[in-house]
Amino acid sequence: MQVGSLIIKNEMSDRFKYVGLIILFNLSIAYGHGAGIDTSKLPKYSYLIYGYSSSGSCVQATGFFVSKRNRTYLVTACHVINGWLFESFDKKESYPDTLFVKTELKNTQRDTSLAIDISKLKYIKADPNSDDIYFIPINIPPGCEIYRLDSLILNFTPITAIPKEVLAYGFIVGDDELSSKQFFKMPSLPNRATVYIPDWDAYSCSPLVYELGYSGADLGPGNSGAPVYFITGNSDDAAHLQFGGLLFGGNQTKHRALVIRPELVKVLYDEL
Repeated sequence: MQVGSLIIKNEMSDRFKYVGLIILFNLSIAYGHGAGIDTSKLPKYSYLIYGYSSSGSCVQATGFFVSKRNRTYLVTACHVINGWLFESFDKKESYPDTLFVKTELKNTQRDTSLAIDISKLKYIKADPNSDDIYFIPINIPPGCEIYRLDSLILNFTPITAIPKEVLAYGFIVGDDELSSKQFFKMPSLPNRATVYIPDWDAYSCSPLVYELGYSGADLGPGNSGAPVYFITGNSDDAAHLQFGGLLFGGNQTKHRALVIRPELVKVLYDEL
C-alpha cells in the first residue's frame, strides 16, 4: 500500500463541535454512569470521505482512523478506494484520482481536508472473494487532530447474544445522486442509524460478515466504511460498549446492510 500525498484545504464547518483532549476508548468509557452508555462522543470517530472526478461524478463515504507502530491508517471499504460497483464488481467508468478526508484543526473552529492520492490505488482489482476493507497509511500534518478507534478494537471480545442496541455513524447520501455542485456542501455531522441484527444464528455462523436490518432511510450510499457499535448487557448499569465492525454494503429495497465482522477487523489490525 502507498501513502497518499496530502493537500491541506481549510474551510469553516460545524463538523467538529467536540473540543478538548483526544479521548481514546478504554474500559472505563464502556460503562454507563447509572443511566446507560453515553454515545454522544461516538460521532467524532466517523470521518467524511469525498471527491469528484473530471466528469463530474462524485464519491461520498465514511471512514475511521487507527494507529499502529507510530503509523496512522484511514480505514474504509475497499470499493471506496478502487471504485468498483458493489453488486456487479465492475469498475465505475469515471472515478476521482483524489479523495478528501475532513479532519479537525487543533484548538480552532475550522476543519481541514486531507487529500489522498488514489490514482494508482483505484486500479486495485475488484475481487468478490476479498474482504471489502482497506487500511490506507496516511501522514497526519502538524496541527491536525484526529480520533482513533484503536482501544475499542483491541478490547473487543466476541458477543454471545444479540446486542441490546446496534449503532452506526456514517455520512449518508440523500435521495439525489451527488453532483459536482455539491462537492463543497458535504454534510458536517454523521447520521446516527439505530439498526439491529435480524438473525442471531446467521450472525453466529458467518465467519467474515453479518447482516443488519434497518427501517426507513437510516442507511444507504455514503455509509460505506462507517464503524458499527454494539451496546451489550442486560441493564443500564451493566451496559458495555463494543466495536461492531465496518459497514460496507447492503440492499436498500430489503432494508438490509452488510458489515465486516469486528473479529476480522481486529485480525487485520493486528497484522498491520
